[in-house]
Amino acid sequence: MERFYSDYNQIKLRQVKEMLDDAGVPCFIKNEFIQGASGEIPPHEALPEIWLNDGSWASKANKLLKQLEDDLANMDDVEWVCSSCNETNEGQFMLCWQCQESK
Repeated sequence: MERFYSDYNQIKLRQVKEMLDDAGVPCFIKNEFIQGASGEIPPHEALPEIWLNDGSWASKANKLLKQLEDDLANMDDVEWVCSSCNETNEGQFMLCWQCQESK
């Protein structure tokens, strides 16, 4: 097993976990509910972490994480129209809320 990712932001952590699950990368969340113990234990030990079941997936997981971070950095607030169903979507959405087609 290999520690892959940790973040104070539970939303981003879960987004990374879901991305790995969707790609078939075997992983799990460790310390998911330990943040309530912050102050009693050192903060760095209370971080939720994503662990890979097998370190051989690290290369694929890192590529996926880089792509996600690039996508998040390049998000804009300009509305866009879905090429599949012509629905107008807010700029921060990477998928059409109506038909789930990619931006």
